[in-house]
Amino acid sequence: MANSQNPGDKLIQQLTEALNLTKQYVENLSRKQDFSGTERPTEDQAQQLEYNAIGFPANKHHALTNLAKDYLQQSGLWLKEEKNLLEQIGQQQIREVELGLRTQENVMPLLLALKDAWDMIRWYRTLIPVKAQSVVRALQDPVDDTQLQNYYLGKIKLILVSIDRSLLAWQTIIQYVPEKTDGLLELMALLSRQRREWETFFPDARAFKRPGLD
Repeated sequence: MANSQNPGDKLIQQLTEALNLTKQYVENLSRKQDFSGTERPTEDQAQQLEYNAIGFPANKHHALTNLAKDYLQQSGLWLKEEKNLLEQIGQQQIREVELGLRTQENVMPLLLALKDAWDMIRWYRTLIPVKAQSVVRALQDPVDDTQLQNYYLGKIKLILVSIDRSLLAWQTIIQYVPEKTDGLLELMALLSRQRREWETFFPDARAFKRPGLD
């Protein structure tokens, strides 16, 4: 007679596997961005390396790049401070399922939503300043070529979409981890201010239709 697995045990196994995958995901991100041993830079050095790679000094006085730089720095510090957040939440969910306080139907969407939000935040926090720097450089040498103007309008539209999605991702963090709200309000305010500035400088960008995307 085949042994049947208790449904509760099966659920715990699934949650544990999901937690392990989340932990591996965070560790992989850390390995991609961090040095190890004596070669690892300080936090200030790491931030400066990131800024230099993007090329902020060329336009250090421009409001758009300044806002993007501030968001890059502050979001990076928050992610570093909260690098174990996903794992901690996963462990908490497993404990609550074991106690019968939550079900798989509640827990799995939460873990997946938080992982997707984390992914989105990390991706867009660097994409926004890179695209901002490119557009601001173009502003220093305006052109009358319509095709080139449309090209930069497409970049600005991408920045706006990236800001929109970043705000949604932070809202997801707040929805599932409301105790983090106070620490995230300034980050969201920075994003909102960026969005207002871009829409003020380029009022036609939001309505621009990107071929094959909008």
